[in-house]
Amino acid sequence: MRGPESCRHSKDMNENTSSSAAVPGTTYPTSHTSTPQPILESEARTWSTLVHVLAIAAMLVSGGTLAFVAPLVIWLLYKDRSALVAHHGKQNLNLQITLIITGAIAVVGGLLALGVGLIVTLPLWGMYALYGFIVMIVAAVRANRGEYYTIPLTLRVFK
Repeated sequence: MRGPESCRHSKDMNENTSSSAAVPGTTYPTSHTSTPQPILESEARTWSTLVHVLAIAAMLVSGGTLAFVAPLVIWLLYKDRSALVAHHGKQNLNLQITLIITGAIAVVGGLLALGVGLIVTLPLWGMYALYGFIVMIVAAVRANRGEYYTIPLTLRVFK
């Protein structure tokens, strides 16, 4: 006679056996990995628009220092689920990286010119930052339409 322990052992054996030894006619998943499910076109447009809108909000709130965070998070979450979100995420990240690099160059270049250069470099960088602000609005509108808009005058770090 079999005790409860042998029944439990028998049950564990059935759960851990391959599908060929399991119940005939029943299909079991062969892998635990899953591919990301694509999102609807309307959701893709929304997330693509939010890439730019949240970057604008972060730019205004943090003085531009944290404007890359929202596009990075959205891009990482949805890049495999929507080509539109992947494209707009990369475009905005390229813009944010370009803004950070040009800002660093403006400050360092101005300081190397004994501080007097800041009179020239900071306004030039400010004009590029204003350009970035305006182009993010344009990109958000284009993303909302479902267009693959490429932001001009940026470094192509993400292609």
